[in-house]
Amino acid sequence: MFRLFFTYILPLIAPTLLYLLWNWIQLRRTAAGKRPEPPPDLANMPWLVLAGAGISLMVVSMLAFAVTGDGGKPGAGYVPPRYEGGEIRPAETR
Repeated sequence: MFRLFFTYILPLIAPTLLYLLWNWIQLRRTAAGKRPEPPPDLANMPWLVLAGAGISLMVVSMLAFAVTGDGGKPGAGYVPPRYEGGEIRPAETR
């Protein structure tokens, strides 16, 4: 679940969440009189740019996990966590 969230979901939604946060801050500044004109409304959001940024971040995170991940040697088998000799042994690849 950790890898799924940080590899696919978070990079896709992060640019949109950051843009919405910026938009909300600008709306508050407009209401307080610190900004002359309001920011663009949600209908005029740069959806294509935000989607492109999200896809780019997702590709970069997938490449980072592929390069730095510990996948084991080709042909190695996965041994799940197990209980041996009174203690739990962590998962490993053999």
